[in-house]
Amino acid sequence: MPKKTKKEKLLAMYHRKLRLLEDREVVVPVSTLTSVFNNKTIPVIIQPVNQYFFSDLKKSLLLIVLIIGVEVGLYFAKLIK
Repeated sequence: MPKKTKKEKLLAMYHRKLRLLEDREVVVPVSTLTSVFNNKTIPVIIQPVNQYFFSDLKKSLLLIVLIIGVEVGLYFAKLIK
């Protein structure tokens, strides 16, 4: 089987990246849509929602509380000695 040329390698790499981007496009980018309501055109803005934001926020807050708790525990342990 012949080896790929540099051009074919680049095309294959771009093709893979394109496929990955198409798979990741679950979240719709910010766009302006219009809807008709009472014979008036009202712009509707759809904003993407980061699906991992709240889970990351909960984990970060939990780690911050644990770290502060350890710091307070060490402070009081040092006072007792």
